Amino acid sequence: MFVLCSCGQRHWGRYGAAGLLLTDPLRTGVLLQKRSVHVHTGGTWSVPGGAIERGEGPVDAALREAHEEAGLRAQDLAVSRTVVGTDHGTWSYTYVIAEAPRPERAELRSAGATSWEADRTTWVDLDLVDSYRLHPGLREVWPRLREELLGG
Repeated sequence: MFVLCSCGQRHWGRYGAAGLLLTDPLRTGVLLQKRSVHVHTGGTWSVPGGAIERGEGPVDAALREAHEEAGLRAQDLAVSRTVVGTDHGTWSYTYVIAEAPRPERAELRSAGATSWEADRTTWVDLDLVDSYRLHPGLREVWPRLREELLGG
C-alpha cells in the first residue's frame, strides 16, 4: 500500500520499508536487483526489499522480502547491522546489512524465475554500483552505505 508521506511524496509501506544490503566478507560487491517494470520505479536497480508488515521489524521484513524476491534463506546470511537510509518521520527505509559468501556465478536466478517484482538478481562489484541506473532512494544514500560497508 502506498502512503502519502509528510515529505509530500508517495512511498510503499504503511509501516515503512526495508531492504537487504547483502555483501561478501571481503566487501568486493553487493547483491542488486533490477526492478520489474510492474513495480514503482521499475527498470531501476536496488536491493531486495519492500514494505514492513504490521508487527514486523526491519530485519524480519528485509529477510522475508529477500527470500520472496531472490530466494535467499535467512539461515545462510549473517546480519550485522541496520542503517536508516531515509527517515521522513512518518515513513522510513531501513537497510539491513548482511554478509554471505559471494557465489562464483554472479546472477542468482534467471529473469522472472523468482518474483514478478524483479527481473534479475546479480552480484555487482562495489566499484561498479554507481554505474548502474539505481533506484532514486538507493542512489541518494549509496555514498553513505558504501562508507558503512567499507568502514564496518
